[in-house]
Amino acid sequence: LTVTEDDYQEVAADPRAAKYLRPYRQATEMLYGKDRWCLWLVDANPQDIHDSQILQRRLAAVAAERAASKTASVREQASSPALFTQRRQPSTRYLAMPEVSSENRDYIPGRFYDPEVIAGNKLIVWPDAPLWLFGYLQSAAFTQWVKAYAGRLKSDPSISPGLTYFTFPFVIPTGRIRERIEAAAQSVLDTRAGHSGATLAALYDPLGMPPDLRLAHRNLDAAIDSALGLRGQVSAGRRLDALLKRYLTLAAAPPDTT
Repeated sequence: LTVTEDDYQEVAADPRAAKYLRPYRQATEMLYGKDRWCLWLVDANPQDIHDSQILQRRLAAVAAERAASKTASVREQASSPALFTQRRQPSTRYLAMPEVSSENRDYIPGRFYDPEVIAGNKLIVWPDAPLWLFGYLQSAAFTQWVKAYAGRLKSDPSISPGLTYFTFPFVIPTGRIRERIEAAAQSVLDTRAGHSGATLAALYDPLGMPPDLRLAHRNLDAAIDSALGLRGQVSAGRRLDALLKRYLTLAAAPPDTT
């Protein structure tokens, strides 16, 4: 169901298959600006599938591969080869972050996508994510939390929703604090946009991160730190200590039964 650059012209030349070509992004494509596509056949017209040799050939290959799988749940889906085995594609604009990011980056870069861009399983997605949430997830506070408590792929931290996102001790911002976070988050997006042609991997290379982008992130960090009750010059150790204390306080609180 995925279409590489080498296959793209053949699939795009088929008028029936071309209807269902969508940009497809895994973490590599998002970070390094690579092109990849997929056939997104949810709600596809059955006649299109029947009349397209390209679709017939590709779906037959999907069915055969699934039928030969050692995993029972995959074998069961051999009867529906037009659909991805996991479907969690948002129907609205969404925030995406790589499941795994280099340990050398000071921030784990994320970005917004429109729903026409299909997210692969190596992206973690937040449908309808507000700008303040983007701000939190692009902050030093969240990055340090992930590096401290996440699992690892080789030496690179891996965002596990259960270990690092759902446990992160958010302070939900309101009023002027929310406005400050959102303004700083938008500044990060605007600063990135000013470096046309640079990939996220290039922008967040610690040796080559543009000074204006680093400044935008520092302003965002100050806004997030303020929401967490931190003032002045905040070291990584002080920030992580404050996050852990807040987490322990929240974890010890009685459940809300209202």
